[in-house]
Amino acid sequence: MFEERIVNNHAGTEDRCESSSVTRESDVTRRNFLQQAMAVATGLAISSMLPHFATKAWAREVTSPCPPGDALQTIMEIKSSSTTKTLQAVIKILDENKTYLAPGCVPNTGQMRYISGYDASVTLPLIRQRVWPFTHGVPAPGPTLRARVGDRVQITLLNHVNVKNFPGTLDVAEHGDNCDQNKSVGPGGTSVNTYPGDPSFENPPNCFHGSSSTNLHFHGAHTSPSGIADNVLLNIRPSPRGRDGKPTVNEQTVKPIFDLIFAACAHGKQPLVWKDWPLQWRTWQQKLLQAYDNTAVWHGQAGTLPVDQRLWTQNVKEMNQMPPELPQYYIGAFPNCFQIPEWNGKKYSMGQAPGTHWYHAHKHGSTALNLANGMAGALIIEGDYDDKLKPFFTKQRVLVVQQFGAVLNLLRSASAPQSPDLVFVNGQYTPVIQMNPNEMQLWRFVNACHQAAVPLDAPTGIKWVQTAQDGVQFNPANYDPTVTNASFPVPARSHAPFGSFAPGNRIDLLVQAPSSPGTFPVTFGGTLLFTVKVAQDSGPAIPSPMPFPTKVQFPQMPGFLADVNPGDVTVRRDLHFKTAPATKRGPNPPYPPPTHTINGKQYNEGTIDQTMQLGATEEWTLYNDAVGPAHPFHIHINPFQVVEMQDPNQNGGAAVKLPRPWIWWDNFGIPPGGYVKILTRFVDYTGMYVLHCHILGHEDRGMMQLVQVVTNTTNMTHK
Repeated sequence: MFEERIVNNHAGTEDRCESSSVTRESDVTRRNFLQQAMAVATGLAISSMLPHFATKAWAREVTSPCPPGDALQTIMEIKSSSTTKTLQAVIKILDENKTYLAPGCVPNTGQMRYISGYDASVTLPLIRQRVWPFTHGVPAPGPTLRARVGDRVQITLLNHVNVKNFPGTLDVAEHGDNCDQNKSVGPGGTSVNTYPGDPSFENPPNCFHGSSSTNLHFHGAHTSPSGIADNVLLNIRPSPRGRDGKPTVNEQTVKPIFDLIFAACAHGKQPLVWKDWPLQWRTWQQKLLQAYDNTAVWHGQAGTLPVDQRLWTQNVKEMNQMPPELPQYYIGAFPNCFQIPEWNGKKYSMGQAPGTHWYHAHKHGSTALNLANGMAGALIIEGDYDDKLKPFFTKQRVLVVQQFGAVLNLLRSASAPQSPDLVFVNGQYTPVIQMNPNEMQLWRFVNACHQAAVPLDAPTGIKWVQTAQDGVQFNPANYDPTVTNASFPVPARSHAPFGSFAPGNRIDLLVQAPSSPGTFPVTFGGTLLFTVKVAQDSGPAIPSPMPFPTKVQFPQMPGFLADVNPGDVTVRRDLHFKTAPATKRGPNPPYPPPTHTINGKQYNEGTIDQTMQLGATEEWTLYNDAVGPAHPFHIHINPFQVVEMQDPNQNGGAAVKLPRPWIWWDNFGIPPGGYVKILTRFVDYTGMYVLHCHILGHEDRGMMQLVQVVTNTTNMTHK
């Protein structure tokens, strides 16, 4: 399920493993390795952290299979207040040297960006705050955000990445090159520009670049794509640093300004154009942006940045166009705020589906690397779905599935191995989940991998029943408590059960432990993901298996999640996703990697590819025109329903109309050589956002489109 091998050379298999600039370490068990990393990060002696069974063998290269994992860690949660109905979080983008397992269970180290966070509603000095992550020096997801339908999400986003730690990363064309650069030793000891090649085989904006800039996408959230909500067109650069080396744009310096912005958000107001910002914020940001423009290095010389590369110049262009737009460039911080919508009961409207969603950095050119660094976390939105299911389980687990790497494959050494990145759960490799005999748990899976499909195999020993896909509950007619052993392939089946776990997908499962103790593997494509250990803990025993809810007991569908009416379709569109192999240039590497397009074109800045009318119902046919991966189609803001599917590997290759009621998705793997037909409604929000392939190395390098939803109303009259 990993990206196809198109060219048999160092660049032929994209985004697979780490660069030669990543340092190799040694160990004998993963526990030893993690403890060593923790010891280094905390300044403790490594010897004091080793378990009793450790010997001098820990200093040797690992050649044996990966050892069993440790107990699954619980990611810290930041929850909305039950009194204020507001989730208040400070999310920081930081960086540090991290150690992680590479293919073959070989510990690697490298400088990685990561998400740190804490609950801003807790009025304690920062030094006493409970700040995630608790352990440094190893990668992990960001904190889990948990709120309810109707609550407000309020995030102070701070970019505190130290750009000096990433000299090969560019945010604009500061050295005359818009793509991140990597050079390594090639044939005969010569220097080879591994990426983007010499001459360059990829060009901006569709190449890896700008990975120290950031923003936040709330994947699965039905909210505005504009202003300060789910706006992925923003670009927040790292804060400058003072003489003490600390960021000058921090939670203390932005708080008075952001308090004003959040107060306005609480009353339904958000900045949509530059003049909507508080004057103090406008003045400060203009000063920071102009200082950057006047001091950035261009071709090795400071202060010579061309006019067309200046950030403030671009902002001015956007604020002066007609109609004006909210400028995209900011330095150091940004306030994210939106209300989680409750359905208003109207036909051409939707509410937020309660369920398992997630958030991650979404800066074009950087999404793959940011996710490989671990910059993603779960977003749990609760509602009636959760209230109705709560009596049927004792514990819920949020399982964030990720791949980790300090450097993407295309930026690695020509001589590095080409094994796929390992897949982790909550930052751990093959961890252990404990269950009591007869216990029922709710597992919320998030595939936050930058590349890997994770086709879950049918379970052994335990039983599970799917309750939701992509954060949207099943219709009771699709919920089937008798199907306790479903697998979840990529692409999805054209018949029940319909779940799938491509990059970007989420799956909710009710999981029942057997009556007898034992150890049971959970695998994907035959590879171990984690182990379930059924053993009684110190709590009371459960005398008999906890039952799955019946169809009658299962939560009823909200009205806005009824099937889309095909009779309401006014527009039909075709989108063709294609990965095409490139032709070798010359006898020696580097060779161009595959190109990724939609309708024969790569993403083009400033070009709107699809325009939809607010309130419209449309039918889209999504084609995968190549043999290779199942391209996971994802569109922001509005979910969709798959109503027809043609997969060369199912039903003899024939097209199949899916039975009603249809499943809701926001991310669907298009079968290679086939197509899927979807129905969707563009309701509640106007504005610009994107659709793209959720294999993020494809998105970064061109497999994305800019779309907009517009209204057909106007204040102009002719009397």
